[in-house]
Amino acid sequence: MSLNFSTLVRRTLRPVAMVMTITVIAQFGVPSMSAAAIIKQDKPAPTEVVLPDGTEFAVVTTDEISSKTATEGDPLSFKVAEDLKINGVVVIAKDTLVKGVVASAKKSGMLGKGGNLGIRVESTMTVDNQKVKLRSAKGKEGDDKTGTTVALVVLFGPLGFLKHGKQAIIKPGTTIKVFTDEEKKVVPKT
Repeated sequence: MSLNFSTLVRRTLRPVAMVMTITVIAQFGVPSMSAAAIIKQDKPAPTEVVLPDGTEFAVVTTDEISSKTATEGDPLSFKVAEDLKINGVVVIAKDTLVKGVVASAKKSGMLGKGGNLGIRVESTMTVDNQKVKLRSAKGKEGDDKTGTTVALVVLFGPLGFLKHGKQAIIKPGTTIKVFTDEEKKVVPKT
């Protein structure tokens, strides 16, 4: 059996090539999925996202607000209920502080008149710390007891006028729909 030169080279180099391949793998490892993901280029993150005027989202009250204790101009705090996303990008994060004020407050009165309470939501912050003006008005009136008062006067005479109406109360966790009151260009967090 005679071997020609090319057959001899193939038989000799094949084991050498295997040893070199094994050495390279042992030295550098097999590329992992994360390395493959790094090599594959995804779309770059947007550098700026426009938060349009009139964008609706929800905030929640953090404290009880009552017409009995509130006075016009008192500062109020709320929290953003859920992440506000534009094109899948968060522009206002969940639990971000929202500032507001008591717009009007009227205690319940005699003659069965219920209390009156109006609040105004004013602003919050974007993920890149820009102040955004908001608009919303959520008013709530206490139960009016005028009908009850009239019946009490008939049954008990003038002492029936001592019947009080209910105070207007907004409980903690009450959801309020708000809207952005201006357009903002937001740089999302990466």
